[in-house]
Amino acid sequence: MTRPAIVNVSKFVPAGNKKFASYVDYVDRDKAIRNEHFSEFNTNRFDGYHTYMENPEKSSGLFTADKNNLTSTERKKIKESFQLAQKNDSIMWQDVISFNNQFLKEEGIYNPVTGYLNEVAMQESIRVGMKATLQAENMEASAVWTASIHYNTDNIHVHIAIVEPYPTRDYQQFRNKKTGELYKARRGSRKQNTLDLMKSKVANNLLDRDKELTRITELVHQRMIPTEERMNQFLSLPMQNLMQDIYKKLPDDMRKWKYNMNALDTIRPQMDVLTNMYINQYHAEDRSELNLALNDQKEFYKRIYGEGTKEANRFEDYKSKKEEEFYAKMGNAFLKECKNIRQNEKHVFHQKFGENKVFHPGTLSRRTLKKMKDSLQKDYRSMKNQRKYQELQEEMERKS
Repeated sequence: MTRPAIVNVSKFVPAGNKKFASYVDYVDRDKAIRNEHFSEFNTNRFDGYHTYMENPEKSSGLFTADKNNLTSTERKKIKESFQLAQKNDSIMWQDVISFNNQFLKEEGIYNPVTGYLNEVAMQESIRVGMKATLQAENMEASAVWTASIHYNTDNIHVHIAIVEPYPTRDYQQFRNKKTGELYKARRGSRKQNTLDLMKSKVANNLLDRDKELTRITELVHQRMIPTEERMNQFLSLPMQNLMQDIYKKLPDDMRKWKYNMNALDTIRPQMDVLTNMYINQYHAEDRSELNLALNDQKEFYKRIYGEGTKEANRFEDYKSKKEEEFYAKMGNAFLKECKNIRQNEKHVFHQKFGENKVFHPGTLSRRTLKKMKDSLQKDYRSMKNQRKYQELQEEMERKS
């Protein structure tokens, strides 16, 4: 397994913990003093590479959501926020984002010879990650955080501390593992997906990977949208025959005309074939390019998270799930048009022969097939336009 380029670890402590008090004591001190006393307020003994975290050789000044380097006055204001959080019994979370220095060197972010690190890019990527993390935990409006970059021999770290001056976390009952006694405390645990989201957002922003995701989005949302010229083409004969066959096999009860209903188990494979024929006829080149882009994104995740890890493998699962979703939406678009045609047929039949006559579905006319195909194109256009870039990125990052 390759070594991940980025890893993260996280711990939290209650307001009464000594680490919390020490962090408050040193948050307004200059970085030299903070470095010297780092072990007194650090809650994570090891980084994500299983390396013991000693006092840093060098660190940046504190930065926050809107400040790159806090002044003495700004550090005092931050201290007041942390003191208020401690007084109000807030949890303090400490996250550590660690980077493989060789990876940073290859990306031009870090020069081990001169010691140069693009701190501005690093800080901005942490801000993007923190914003997504706090949104995921419903803490965006309540949390205050500080961070600093620590320079170590093998791995550059970013240490982050988060508190809520006015806590939103509920009290819950817990059991002391040593004594067995019950006690109440604020809930401090966060979802694993939240921690994964942090790492992914940092990586995408730091490496400007959003451009590649935008290219994928362009393929899915724009270039695979049919043009008017394509919409005026007639369906191929095999597609017409397949549509006829599916239509005749649909159950009488139109309430069951939904792609994932059990009643359509025998028809569903044919609908998938129809979708493939549609894509191959109208979007073959775009689909090929999209697959290449998705595979490239998969290799990116392997590099960031390490080959064989759950995080790297989840992109393959994402591709499969999105494909299943695509077939379902295209199938339902086809079924929706079939339902409109069947209802119209019934209406015309009963108007002509009376309500007591038994209706038997007919054969789809070429004109009806053309209308169905155009409707399918429009549903395809609508479906693709609704998939926003945010959904493409965030769904991939949330699934684990």
